[in-house]
Amino acid sequence: MVKAEETRRIKARNLRYKKPIAKDLNLDAINVALWDIAEECYNVQYYVDSDEDTLINALDGDEDDAHEFRMMFSDLVAECEQMREDLENEYVPEYFDLFFAAVDKGGEMLGYDTYEHDYYGLNSFESRCANEEAVKKMKALTKDQLIEAAQFCFGVYQAYIALQYRYDCIKAALDILRDQNTGYLQMVRQIEEVYEKANEETEGFKRTYGRKPALESLDRLLDNMPQEAWIQ
Repeated sequence: MVKAEETRRIKARNLRYKKPIAKDLNLDAINVALWDIAEECYNVQYYVDSDEDTLINALDGDEDDAHEFRMMFSDLVAECEQMREDLENEYVPEYFDLFFAAVDKGGEMLGYDTYEHDYYGLNSFESRCANEEAVKKMKALTKDQLIEAAQFCFGVYQAYIALQYRYDCIKAALDILRDQNTGYLQMVRQIEEVYEKANEETEGFKRTYGRKPALESLDRLLDNMPQEAWIQ
């Protein structure tokens, strides 16, 4: 009995390539990615709402730009939710995942294990076999089915990539603004600390003659500040 069970397990593992999906281009992966993008947008909205002044300061005090920037993330959340609903409610061809496994030649593949009832990564040789298997199955479709698959699958792919690209762009812009603003805040705090030390060291800047380490540090900080910081 144990031997028969092990035989079924091994057979299922060896046949995983028979039901392949492209690792990052399958219906489940796209849905998960849409959830992740929406969640990250929510996190950004929380950050902005809880520290709105930071964003406004980073945008040179322009509240309209800050509002527009915030709305970009809100729009992305709405679009992610709409796309998930479309994939759940609209007709999705049963060969959706198979299509990308067939066209993604050389890409990483996952194979379904009928014994474990789950997908597992395939090695390079198994991935080649999986791609060939997917191509063979797609060839069995009628011309109309093949055209339908191409139209629908590439439409989903383009919409998904566009969402991902927009998120990457505005998230990168926010990170730059946030890092820039954080840099200025850190600089201000450092100057405040050194200023206090210099103030104490010189008795309210009344005794500035002679060697004064804190005063010298303050002078160096002020000399090395970028021009933009003075504008800020």
